[in-house]
Amino acid sequence: IVRFTKRMGFEGYTEFKIRFLTEMMEYANQSREDDSFTNKDTVRILMEKVACMERSAIKETHLHLEPVLVVRAVKEIIEADHVDFYATDDNVHIANLAAVNLSMADKGYTLPLSISQMYLTSSRENKKHIGFIISRTGENRMLIDVARNLRAHGSKFILITSTPDSTLGKLADVVLPVVTASKLEELWTRVFWIGSQYVIDVIFAALLSRKGFKAVGERERWLRSNFHY
Repeated sequence: IVRFTKRMGFEGYTEFKIRFLTEMMEYANQSREDDSFTNKDTVRILMEKVACMERSAIKETHLHLEPVLVVRAVKEIIEADHVDFYATDDNVHIANLAAVNLSMADKGYTLPLSISQMYLTSSRENKKHIGFIISRTGENRMLIDVARNLRAHGSKFILITSTPDSTLGKLADVVLPVVTASKLEELWTRVFWIGSQYVIDVIFAALLSRKGFKAVGERERWLRSNFHY
């Protein structure tokens, strides 16, 4: 190692370590102007870019998510007897995650998977139900129809979106903002997923804090003792 560092022009291994750590700190602190993926990226570079992307998604969503919005969303969910989720395409996975979390908090839910089921569910006049719509653009035509259905039947709904000023954002009772990719366009869905998962985890934690973490912990222990998964 000493011979190797000297061949690189250093006095010895100690000088090499100091220079290496200094340059690494400078690299870590500098802004990334180009976050796009290229076919020249090594696996290590890809690992760093993906980790940076996920950290940024959570950090930016955290900065835009006002506590008052979470309080309002949790209040609406607690007061409702049932939550109806509405999402299309990849966002169905986000809705499914939120639904599973709600079931752990003793909240019933419906997750219609077809457009016709969404229309039928949103057309039922039940003020004890609350809608939960997930749309990155806030301009999904089918979900706008669903939102208007909910409005026409006196139902409220919560929206997770990257565009609060969208058509859906203007119809929603509570809008929970999530960042999306400004670069990395090939991974914009992943960025939205990560931010949405953070928002859902915050809501879940808020629900559990009101219900009591002990009760949920006991249920989890019961599941583990009776079901092997």
